[in-house]
Amino acid sequence: MTAVRIATSADAAEIVHLGALMYKAVGAKPTPMWAVDATRVVRARLGRDLIGMVIDAPEGGLACCGLVNIAPRLPRPGALAHHMGYVQWVSTAPQHQRKGYARLVMEALLHETDKRGIEVVELHASPMGRTMYDDLGFFIKNDNVAMTTVRNRPTD
Repeated sequence: MTAVRIATSADAAEIVHLGALMYKAVGAKPTPMWAVDATRVVRARLGRDLIGMVIDAPEGGLACCGLVNIAPRLPRPGALAHHMGYVQWVSTAPQHQRKGYARLVMEALLHETDKRGIEVVELHASPMGRTMYDDLGFFIKNDNVAMTTVRNRPTD
């Protein structure tokens, strides 16, 4: 059986490498500066407000990873928890895809959020991961419209 383990700060560079592969797969262009900054942030936050689950590759490095940001949330009617989770960077190295690793990592992340009493876990899914997330109980919300604004970003 493939072992999922909790990520440590020593895994940060490999997690960022897999995160870059995920971003490239959806058309983003990670840069070396992004990788340096992302590695610093992941290393500093793992084990605090960032939970990581990983699967080691037999040849060294990581075969798969996933992260969940834990963030405070204002109380709302009907909710018991005052924190929420946001899943990011679920990524599998190409040579390890189609082995069920992402599902194992996601199940471990959801188990960890359950242990912490987190009721709401959100994510953005790529078309490739959509079926797995549906199977894990994620759904598209229809009660409001997700909106984003990007501010104070220099233009090229």
